[in-house]
Amino acid sequence: MVRLVAIPPFTSNGVLPPYTSRDPVNAAAMAPYCASMVEVTDRFGSSLARLRLLDGLLQYRAALTGIGLVDGFQWLDGSFMEQIEITDGHDPRDIDVVTFCRRPPAIRNDFAAWQQFVAAHNGLFLPLTVKLMFSCDAYLVDLDVSKPASLVDQARYWFGLFSHKRVSSLWKGLVQIPLGTPAADAEATAIMAQRRPVP
Repeated sequence: MVRLVAIPPFTSNGVLPPYTSRDPVNAAAMAPYCASMVEVTDRFGSSLARLRLLDGLLQYRAALTGIGLVDGFQWLDGSFMEQIEITDGHDPRDIDVVTFCRRPPAIRNDFAAWQQFVAAHNGLFLPLTVKLMFSCDAYLVDLDVSKPASLVDQARYWFGLFSHKRVSSLWKGLVQIPLGTPAADAEATAIMAQRRPVP
């Protein structure tokens, strides 16, 4: 499916719109909006606080790449993807991330081996640990689950949670970025370096 836009402008409520077409049934114009790490950095790296959070996201992505989780994508949302500084008067505190990924090829069809893999890299699968290390409120969805209904249920949960503000229930959009893009991640890092003030 081809998306009509990457990351649209904020609405008057300071959030990304849930869709950009006059007709909400146009699937190509609805969230999540597909973008690269470069586009996310260029669009949302507008302050030192935001650059610090982006640095954490890039480190988290590098850690996932380091253990072979490169086939998939991430949904980004939360206050980081909003104009929280204007609407609520404070910087974003973290980046909400759901990583949808396939297992490494060698263990793709071996659930026991996948369980051992997760245990061996436990810190990258525990939300509290990831938040402390990378400032990402992060969760992972295994795209190689044996029951398709389970995958649908997880996607329903995360999209339902991410596509609405928790307090007001305001409908909003989110952004999707691919995994396994080291060149784009390196370019995003370079953009961040240019935006930081020289000491």
